[in-house]
Amino acid sequence: MTIPEIKNRLSILTVLSHYDLTPNSNGMIKCPFHEDTKASMKVYPETNTVYCFGGSCRVSNLDVIDLIMQLDGSTKREAILKAKQWASEATVVVKEAATNPDSYRGEELDVATIYAQSLEAIKSHQGAKSYLASRKLSVEGVGYKTHKTADKWGRGCVLFALRDQAGEVASLYGRSIKGKGHYYSANRRGLYPAYPNPKTQRLVLTESVIDAATLVGIEGFEVLALYGTNGLTAEHQQALQELEQLQEIVLALDQDAAGRKAEVVIADQLLAMKPDLILTRLPLAEGQDVNSTAQAEEEVMEYFEALLAERRPLPPPSPGERELNVASLETNNPHQLLYCTATASYRIAGGVRAAEKDLDSLKITLIATSPSGRKSRQKLDLYEDKQVEKCARAIAERLSLRPDLVELDLDRLTDELEQYRETLRQQKGPSGETEIELNATDRSRCLDFLKAPDLLSRINELIERAGIVGEAANRLLLFVVASSYKMPTTLHALIQGASGSGKTRLLRVISELMPTEVVKRYTRVTDGSFYNQDEHYFSHKLLCFEDIDGLKEEALLAVRELQSSEILITSTSYKDELGNIRGAERIVRGPVASISCTTKAEVYEDNISRCFVVAVDESREQSLRIIQYQNEKSAGKRDGRDEERIRTFLQNCLRLLQPLKVINPYANRIELPREAHKIRRLNELYQSFVRQITLLNQYQRKRDERGRLISQVEDLRIACEILFESIVLKVDELDGSLRQFFEQLKDYVARLGKDYEFNRFELRSVIGLGKTQQQHYLNRLVELEYLRKSGHANRGYRYKIGHWDDAQAVRQQIKEQLLGQLQAL
Repeated sequence: MTIPEIKNRLSILTVLSHYDLTPNSNGMIKCPFHEDTKASMKVYPETNTVYCFGGSCRVSNLDVIDLIMQLDGSTKREAILKAKQWASEATVVVKEAATNPDSYRGEELDVATIYAQSLEAIKSHQGAKSYLASRKLSVEGVGYKTHKTADKWGRGCVLFALRDQAGEVASLYGRSIKGKGHYYSANRRGLYPAYPNPKTQRLVLTESVIDAATLVGIEGFEVLALYGTNGLTAEHQQALQELEQLQEIVLALDQDAAGRKAEVVIADQLLAMKPDLILTRLPLAEGQDVNSTAQAEEEVMEYFEALLAERRPLPPPSPGERELNVASLETNNPHQLLYCTATASYRIAGGVRAAEKDLDSLKITLIATSPSGRKSRQKLDLYEDKQVEKCARAIAERLSLRPDLVELDLDRLTDELEQYRETLRQQKGPSGETEIELNATDRSRCLDFLKAPDLLSRINELIERAGIVGEAANRLLLFVVASSYKMPTTLHALIQGASGSGKTRLLRVISELMPTEVVKRYTRVTDGSFYNQDEHYFSHKLLCFEDIDGLKEEALLAVRELQSSEILITSTSYKDELGNIRGAERIVRGPVASISCTTKAEVYEDNISRCFVVAVDESREQSLRIIQYQNEKSAGKRDGRDEERIRTFLQNCLRLLQPLKVINPYANRIELPREAHKIRRLNELYQSFVRQITLLNQYQRKRDERGRLISQVEDLRIACEILFESIVLKVDELDGSLRQFFEQLKDYVARLGKDYEFNRFELRSVIGLGKTQQQHYLNRLVELEYLRKSGHANRGYRYKIGHWDDAQAVRQQIKEQLLGQLQAL
């Protein structure tokens, strides 16, 4: 049994009874911790605490465990063990002081037997019958408990049964026939007079059991009793929520200040459950309640039927009423939440955190303001009972409030904040970020674009206008990969190129075309950082690594697992509330799409096999195109505002795509080159790419009877065109940048003769690469035996091409093979 469970099950009055301490009728006892000539310690069963108002007392607010520890002079652990034993024994359980109309006061009793005995006892008790007659209440179903019973609870009271959903007696409400005592049996549950009929359409809510008993049987309405102004319990709310045909609730609360305040609060709670509910008010006279009104009438039912006919819609509360009295969370400003009760108002500065990693705590900055305007500022975790108790005492002491009421406010505030935090989480889309709603105009423009023919070609044109010149196939491939972030099957790409070749710019521009809320860019990743994120932090995100070469092996492993397994599971340890070390699992979920950049010709095999490899165009022609773009932008001939509009437009288009399932009826009719490296994984990547092409065209594709999109031959053709270079790279022994260098080298040497020997100096003047990058390529070609190297370091090395492969013939063969298969479809 945990400490919170002990506190929930063990009543403060049970603890007091073990020490022969019994509260008087006002819920007060003589304080056992100082010389007390009059009872100065108040018992608050609602918060399960005691509070001493004696100025010289060494204690103040104590819960059940603290009380045991102070009375026994024991350690905290000894007190917990004793409290646990008493809680499991479930001996005398008394819940609330008798002076509270909404209170419990009683032992853990056999309520069904007591109620049956009371029904017999009232038949011969004229005093009880006279009391009921004076209140215009029927004797039927009401019992009376005599003073001759062995147990003390409820003596001298008429008893009303609170029933559970099965109609059985769950607990009892006692009303003293002398005086104004209100008593509930322990662990109050059940409703009075019973759970409403499931077909109920109109229902009257009264403030008390006595008021409900007055109206039981009224024609055309079900009746249900609240348990005081704060007595709309979770059981009430659940019962009302299940009334599918409920149309109207008539509030019949006392027409005093407390009743009118409660009316506002209860109305908000009811409308939160059922927004379409009609709320009306029973027009009682000022200062009257249902039963006091009934006592002045001869024909009670006829009078109330006429009164119900005059009911009017509940008027909206005035701004002052809502600000001061409504115990609901105001969330208009998410950074300044407001919670107001009759005790005080509470402002949560900075709002609450809704991230996955923060769900095991509820840390807030609280500013409490008393009705007089004084303030108390506190930082606390609402999931830490000790902090809450200490905070309540500090606020109460500074603002001259009752600590038990402040603590009760904080308990209810905790529930409100939990619901609000969950609402924030539910508003997040598959990416884990709050989705952006498009206005009607933007939505219409985007849909027109997505429904028009040749979608991928038009997207490619927009990408060029957004700032990527040249690289026609590469930029479209990267866009398709990036756009898979929200889909069931995500894609990954690796951009290879020399330093300064433009690969980082390619990555940046493509990522800027994605919705901003889903893009995560990283320049550096520490070893364990991925494993320590929230569970859904990476779900349906696009991860961008500007230089994957800088990631250490642990981080690379995390990236690989997110790419392939879509989940990271870490076994870790934590310290529980008793200080014991325990094991636990920490989970971080995908799926993710990713684009990475690298300068390395060789990348770790497990990384590169999961990705489409994109070789940056490092040709002189591409360099000229980039230079021309840079010059035009500097000269003002390219409008930066146009690029921004295109980015926003494509982002909005992607927001309208749905993560639907896709079937490809032609999947088994396209065979990729068998020479390709890791052909199994390449085929899987190709099929995923076709699916993504279909998803981008989802507003133009047909669906089957299960709602799945059906790929067309056009999707396969486009996929082959876009992926052609990437497929060739999977077949080629040389990576993209190295292949480009070698082809340029062969063109140069072929003009001078196939046996021509050259040195690195003449080569630099022809190809124009930097010294370091050129030397790296030469060394790599020598290593792979494409070049032969001769000479000495002192006199310089000379190179000769040793292997004249025909890359163009291989490319042509692959292209013809793919085109032939597509034409056969």
